[in-house]
Amino acid sequence: MLPVIKLGDLTIPMYGLMFAVGFVIAVVLAVFLAKKAGVSRNDAIYAAVYGAVGLYIGAKLLYFFTRLPYIIEHSEILDHGFGEFLSVGFGGMVFYGGLFGFGFGVWVYCRRFKTNLLDIADLYTPLVPLAHGFWRIGCFCAGCCYGIESHGFLSVHFPYNEDFPELCEVPRVPVQLIETGLNFICFGVLLLLLIKNIRLAESERRLKQGQLLGIYLAYYSFVRIILEFFRGDKERGSIGFLSTSQFIGILLIPAAVFFILAKKRRPVFWK
Repeated sequence: MLPVIKLGDLTIPMYGLMFAVGFVIAVVLAVFLAKKAGVSRNDAIYAAVYGAVGLYIGAKLLYFFTRLPYIIEHSEILDHGFGEFLSVGFGGMVFYGGLFGFGFGVWVYCRRFKTNLLDIADLYTPLVPLAHGFWRIGCFCAGCCYGIESHGFLSVHFPYNEDFPELCEVPRVPVQLIETGLNFICFGVLLLLLIKNIRLAESERRLKQGQLLGIYLAYYSFVRIILEFFRGDKERGSIGFLSTSQFIGILLIPAAVFFILAKKRRPVFWK
C-alpha cells in the first residue's frame, strides 16, 4: 500500500498517477493501432480527449448517486459547509460511470466530426481493460475498493489509513489486484483478436464491428458481478440485495449479447 509518492515538496497521489499512466498508455497504443487499422490518428487522439472528459464526469456522477442515500440520511453534512458536501458526495469515482461517460464523450466527438463510431469503439475496446487494470492498482495503493476479511495465503494486511480506518482491522482479499489481473488477461485476448483480424484482407475478416465491445461487456459484467461478493467496502451503493455494480452488470449482459450476435454488421474497420 502506497497512497502517495513524495518527491521533495511534491506529493503525488498514487491513485491519480496510476489512472493517468493507464490512460496515457492506452492512448499511445490506440495511436499505434490506428495506422494499421486505417483510422485517423487525430481521431484516435481527440476522441480520447472527449472520452476523458466524459469519463471524469460520469465516474463522479455515479459515485454521487451511490452516496446520495447516505447524504440524505446524514443531512447534517450540509451544516458543515459546501466543502464537506463535495468531499462526501464527489470524493470518489465509480468505474461504470466512467465507462459510460467515456462512451458518451466518444459519441459526441464522432457525431460532431462525422467519424465512424464503431471504428473508434473497436479501436479502444481492448484498451479499456488495460487502463482499468492500472486504475485498480491505484485503488490497491490508496486502500480503497478493498476486499472482505480473509486469512488465506493470498490475503493482505493493510497498514492504517486515515481515509479508511477500518481497512487495517483484519487481513483482506486483495480484490483490487485480482481485478487488475483479470483486466490484463481481457486486454491481451481482445488485442490479439483485433490484431489478428486487421492483418487480414477485409473480405477475410470474421470479426464484425462492435463484437469486441460485446465480448468485453459480457466478460467484465460477469467478472464484476462475482468480484462484488468479495468487496468489503461499504461505499458502493446498493439496489435491493445487489450492489450498484452488480445491478449494472446484469443490465449490460443483454447489450453484450446484442453486440456479439449482430452478425449483419460489416467486418472491423471496413472502408
